[in-house]
Amino acid sequence: MHQKQITLNPISIPGAAQALRYNGKDRYGFHLGVFTPLILLLILLHVPAAMIWLEIIPFEYRFHALFFVMAGFVYYCFLRRYSLRELGFRTDNINPSLGWNCLFCVAGAIGLYITYKAGILRPQSQNSFPGLYVFYIFFLGPVQEVVFRGMLFAEIKRIHFLPNRSFLWASSLSFCFLHIIYRHPPLLLIAFISGLAWGIIFIKWPNIWGIALSHSLLGALALFLGVI
Repeated sequence: MHQKQITLNPISIPGAAQALRYNGKDRYGFHLGVFTPLILLLILLHVPAAMIWLEIIPFEYRFHALFFVMAGFVYYCFLRRYSLRELGFRTDNINPSLGWNCLFCVAGAIGLYITYKAGILRPQSQNSFPGLYVFYIFFLGPVQEVVFRGMLFAEIKRIHFLPNRSFLWASSLSFCFLHIIYRHPPLLLIAFISGLAWGIIFIKWPNIWGIALSHSLLGALALFLGVI
């Protein structure tokens, strides 16, 4: 009677050991290490809005505070060494991105105006520092998109096992939370819907130019109506 000889493939041993590590404590340590930059980015996104909401930073200085915060995120981009392509600075997909963002911009402008005229959105106290519209259109609006879409998308893409819907919810909820400073639930809902729309477009066509244009124009309209 012959005994069946069992052989071990030496190549499989490291793989098995690695599988055991990923099924054990090392797996969680590995995940935490990968998640650290994303968690830090989310904290930096939410703390300034929370400080304005809690009136640690006066509401009338919201745009001044956001200027410094967004400028800080630009510096964070250099620390994380994002490529321009990671952030959506590309031209190969600019036509569909511009097309869909312009379509949403028109639909969003109509919806914003209707809700304003219907009294659903209430005007906020005006902040009339010189060059507000220029500041918003050419700096604050685009930089918000670099942060909420470009940087978040880049971080989540670097965590290869996270699906696109993780980015969609993280960016939409974070963008919605930014508007908590206005203490106005209808505006939060509009911000969340806008964040979802921009997130979906950015997933399909990751291009910062089209989405920054859409955000800047809708934001300028919101400023003109006095709702932000």
